[in-house]
Amino acid sequence: MPLSRVLDTPHSPLYGSRGYGPFPGRECRPIGHMEPMAKTAKGRGSDRTRKRNRKSPAQDDKLADFDERLGRAKGRRSDTPEATARGNAMGRAFRISSELVVGLFVGGLIGWQLDKWFDTSPVLLLLFFLLGAAAGIWNVIRVALEMQSNAQDADGASKKPGSEPAGR
Repeated sequence: MPLSRVLDTPHSPLYGSRGYGPFPGRECRPIGHMEPMAKTAKGRGSDRTRKRNRKSPAQDDKLADFDERLGRAKGRRSDTPEATARGNAMGRAFRISSELVVGLFVGGLIGWQLDKWFDTSPVLLLLFFLLGAAAGIWNVIRVALEMQSNAQDADGASKKPGSEPAGR
């Protein structure tokens, strides 16, 4: 039987390639006689899960102690307005610095690649580095103005009419 006919048959009678033939003592077994892996294991792993799920009293004590310490640590956590404001300020500072660095990096990368393609030495690198710096500075200014307007909106919302003392 030609090899293409064996490969094209939907249910080949042998597992493996016929081209190599049966080896002495290692014949290819038909597919119908293969046993699933679960049947060959014969329940060897069933006790493992029961042993793993058993907990000793010492483990229960450790778990209870851990739960208690975790509760105390959660109680000590402070979500004060000062801590939140400090985190927000750090986030804004990181955003502003990343805007500037990314502008410089992208401009320099574009200029370097164009210099490589056009063989123009450092001319385009310097040009696009300066353009990247200008774009980064523009983004920093834009973000700063946006944050300033948000701060003014927040201050305006906190000052409600009639909240001033009556003596003034």
